[in-house]
Amino acid sequence: MNLKSLLRPGSVAVIGASEKLGFGRDAAENLMKGDLGDQLYLVNPKREEVLGRKCYKSIAEIGKPVELAVICTPMAAVNGLLREAAACGTKAAVVYASGYSEAGEEGKAAQKELAEVAKACELAVCGPNCGGFINNRDGVFAFGLLMPERRKAGNIGLVSQSGQVCSLLASVPYLNFSYAISSGNNAVAGAEDYLEFLVEDDATKVIAVYLEGVRQPERFVRILGNAARKRKPIIALKVGASEKARQTTTAHTGSLAGSDGTFNALFKKYGVIRVDDMEDLVNTCLVFSTLEKPLRNKNLAIMNVSGGEAAISADVSQMQGASLANLSADTLRQIKEMLPGYATPNNPLDMTATLVFELNKYKSAVKIMMEDENVGGIAMGHNPPEKIPERDREVDFGFAEALAEINRETEKPIVILPGMSRKRDPELREFYGEHHIPILDSPKYGLSALRRYGEFCMYSPDDRTLIPAVPPQDRETKSCILSEHESKLILKDSGIPVPEEIVVTAADEIPRAAEKLGYPLVMKIDSPDIPHKTDMGGVKLGIADEKEAIAAFEEIMNNAQTHKPQARIRGVLMQQMLPKGTEMILGINRDPQFGPMVLAGLGGIYTEVFQDAALYPAPLNRKEAMEMIQSLKSYAILKGYRGSNPLDTEALADMIVKLGDLAVEHCGDLKELDMNPVFLYEKGVYAADALIVKG
Repeated sequence: MNLKSLLRPGSVAVIGASEKLGFGRDAAENLMKGDLGDQLYLVNPKREEVLGRKCYKSIAEIGKPVELAVICTPMAAVNGLLREAAACGTKAAVVYASGYSEAGEEGKAAQKELAEVAKACELAVCGPNCGGFINNRDGVFAFGLLMPERRKAGNIGLVSQSGQVCSLLASVPYLNFSYAISSGNNAVAGAEDYLEFLVEDDATKVIAVYLEGVRQPERFVRILGNAARKRKPIIALKVGASEKARQTTTAHTGSLAGSDGTFNALFKKYGVIRVDDMEDLVNTCLVFSTLEKPLRNKNLAIMNVSGGEAAISADVSQMQGASLANLSADTLRQIKEMLPGYATPNNPLDMTATLVFELNKYKSAVKIMMEDENVGGIAMGHNPPEKIPERDREVDFGFAEALAEINRETEKPIVILPGMSRKRDPELREFYGEHHIPILDSPKYGLSALRRYGEFCMYSPDDRTLIPAVPPQDRETKSCILSEHESKLILKDSGIPVPEEIVVTAADEIPRAAEKLGYPLVMKIDSPDIPHKTDMGGVKLGIADEKEAIAAFEEIMNNAQTHKPQARIRGVLMQQMLPKGTEMILGINRDPQFGPMVLAGLGGIYTEVFQDAALYPAPLNRKEAMEMIQSLKSYAILKGYRGSNPLDTEALADMIVKLGDLAVEHCGDLKELDMNPVFLYEKGVYAADALIVKG
């Protein structure tokens, strides 16, 4: 969908313009602050004039095509006005009215009708139930809530599926937006359309999105891939992690919330930065939009004005996962020479009054830190006041000018990291911002944002397999469970190592099978109707000879008949008994929106206890597979712990890659695959059990 006429119109008509409080007045006032000039038209059949401007009886009375119609009326009049506007040559519309899909079945029917009208009239529509949009690039403010002041154009493009969230973010005085879009119910133009527009927009450096759900998953993934290749960061506040949030978002917009774990995996693959709340989003946007240099590595140096703040910064760094640089011996020596005798150089550094109040020493200390190869960037623990007293201007701006000078000369970024959140002097903040030095809120949010910035700087789309494998939507295929043997044959065909096995249907087949396989053996019931074999006595381990094998066969068959007499029995699976190894779990789950996801984690009896698993979209390459393994809490065990030998994680990574290829090959009919346990050894890996669900 082409959004040019919607978001960058050359002419706008406000239908329902009014002097009464509400959308009609707020939208008119906002648009009058912009750059449309005489290309802004107000329409109200009951008024000759609104807010001092001529008012037309209808959009037709204007007498020439108007590119965008901003409709401020209740929903009952909307469809007729859309048709009328389209007949006059209008290409797009904003609909503020509520009472659509967020308001039950009747509202859903009304929204469907609106979408049909828009499609028939070839109109790009923002809304309904939206706040509209702010276009700072061209000075078009089609927003339905009053903007207190006109803001300068920035480089952050915002898409929000909540009008209030959009309004709150757009009101942050030190965030400068290219566009701020409240998409509402996404009846016609959806979040995917706006994201695609911003990815392609050259005035937008950073994209922020408040996301409740996705309606076009395949397209959404393509857009993420395009953003990744362009190295354009997308910062997402994705709600729906909790059950309550999922219920709320479904009721709010009718969106499919999707699996939260799937979104995490998808975001990791495509380099999307996920934040936790609004303040997290603000700080992260500020870092990404203000800094012009990447972190050279993820290791920070923090320079505080007191020992207390240095200690707090150290603790918060660990809590937020921010990496602190180990300063070189030369750096420590030089800093020590500058400090009083009672002070100890460290990172975070307590600069003491010696460095804080002597500008030349201060500049020298910052430069020394910058020159350390272990340092990727510096966070200055300053606390700019809400309003600088006249007597302190020289000091505060002296520090600012010193940092601006250093920032111009170095290839590493600088940020201001205050000890706590509060308002900051606007003039000082603007000065820092103009020199690409953001003032963050506090150590908690600032260090969280810097960690994410470092991760994005290290992210490379060339290391990823950015090929989506999204299954057809609206599937109603009935599920079908395969037996273990049938499942393993599919694994074997895909090059995934499984132990040798034979299915026997009678006791007299056992000797020949055992001779071929060799003792000891494992024997299991093989039935598509008995997926959980252990629960009904369908598994026997450590079978040492023919006598034990025959007895095990009879017992397994009897247990199956007793516990599930209607089950389809293929026979008893005789399998080489693998030596004991570290138990892992691997699997595939086809997300209904985003397709096959590969899972890897600690297996066996610990699967449910520790829930130590990584999820990732298929297909994936070896590097991605190794990242999955390294992200596990149990990775310390796998690489060798307290004298134990390292396990063959390379072979495990190969198996994960093959599993991803299998998931893509069978994308249309493989619903689930569970391999538990997978035995990992010092050399090699084998899938000891497998269960496939088709559908």
